[in-house]
Amino acid sequence: MSLPDDRDMAWPPPGAVPEAIHTWRAWYAGNPAQLASSAAPPAENKYARAFFFWRRQRRQQSIVRQPPPVHVPLAAEIAQTSADLLFGEMPEIDVADAAQQRLDELTSGTGVANTLLEAAELCAAISGIYLRVSWDTAVSDMPFLTTVAADHAVPEFRYGRLQAVTFWHELPAEGREVWRHLERHEPGVILHGLYVGDKTNLGVKTALTAHAQTADLEETVALPEGIPGGMLTWYVPNMRPAHGDPGGAQGRADISGAEALLDALDEAYSSWLRDVRLGKARVIVPADALDAAATDRGSGRYFDVDREVFTELDGMSPGEMSITVYQPEIRAPEHEQTVLNLIERIVSKAGYAPQTFGLRVEGRAESGTALRLREAKTYQTLDRKRRYWNPALKAALEGMLAVDRTVFGRPTAVETPVIIWPEPRETAQELAQTLTMLRTAEAVSIETAARMAQPDLDDDKLAEEVARIREDAGRMVPEPGF
Repeated sequence: MSLPDDRDMAWPPPGAVPEAIHTWRAWYAGNPAQLASSAAPPAENKYARAFFFWRRQRRQQSIVRQPPPVHVPLAAEIAQTSADLLFGEMPEIDVADAAQQRLDELTSGTGVANTLLEAAELCAAISGIYLRVSWDTAVSDMPFLTTVAADHAVPEFRYGRLQAVTFWHELPAEGREVWRHLERHEPGVILHGLYVGDKTNLGVKTALTAHAQTADLEETVALPEGIPGGMLTWYVPNMRPAHGDPGGAQGRADISGAEALLDALDEAYSSWLRDVRLGKARVIVPADALDAAATDRGSGRYFDVDREVFTELDGMSPGEMSITVYQPEIRAPEHEQTVLNLIERIVSKAGYAPQTFGLRVEGRAESGTALRLREAKTYQTLDRKRRYWNPALKAALEGMLAVDRTVFGRPTAVETPVIIWPEPRETAQELAQTLTMLRTAEAVSIETAARMAQPDLDDDKLAEEVARIREDAGRMVPEPGF
């Protein structure tokens, strides 16, 4: 139960953060410098790595200046889509009556829905995320949910279960020194440490009061009794197993195994835009047709494309005054077909149907049911991810209730919630088709159909809606007048 004290210790420790995570992070961030250094996945064959488009760009940029390559942010879009599918609609959280109101207050008051949406995106992007229950009376009078990315943690797993973990982040500092705050979670205790080192070494452990951001922390925080599992952090793997580490516990990102395809996509798109640049119309004229002009870079000669009358030059016949317009072909259809094919393959490798990303839907008038069948792969991936999120989310919400009771003195009982994931909603077209078939078969009443179409209406509003439907359909016979 201690933090490291070796000043020459490499940080992060070798192997603690798989190299693949840095690759996935680079594709998610889309930063050209990161892509040039980390886009290629780990490989024993250095020649295979050298053929990566982004690797070639780094080598070529040091030789000759050229337009920068184009990055297609598909990895980020896949991660965002994954998060929207999981937490675009917050799941229902059901606990015992005594704790329901308080848990609702905790989740809504601390923005748990937004925290989970952000966490799910990063989880899909780099292979996993840590959920952590935190509290700070200077910030909030209730516990709140925080997250730590998988590439800022040194975990200890046993049989695939988290036993302890050390989080770290770099603090603002001047000069070349690197200040790191380490936070270690073990059963029953949280340890804090402040270190001053450099980019590669952890350095010397110093007092927490030496930096403003750690000055109010205690080195050892004993967790109160009643914390389920004895720890307040849980790991959510995106999906397992990892392709490069089948027995590992950290999991894999959505784009795992698709790095070469992503690299090819950027190369194809860059080639397309290169065709656009080279395809600009150019006018080729004799040197004598150029006019002298002064520019910011000094004197030079230019051709006035708007000129309508040319003065005949001495010694040159009109037939020798040749002006040629040159415009190369832009291979747009070929590039578009290549790009779309690569996108479909990458999306499919990530576990999603092309229709989820708006592909393969042109010219097809499909019912909602048919479209859902075509998106079956997406829903299978969604169900798989929910099974990884479910236990960690339940434990984190229970942990919030426990800290609320033990630290803040609330009387609410600590209960294990039940997570009820929302079913995919019917589209308006699908619902209309369902109601039409049911009404044609006389299988439901007007009132039932209206309730299916507008489930948010209360009984009085529903009765008014049914009356309007009957009146519009001419099914209400007015009382005879006498």
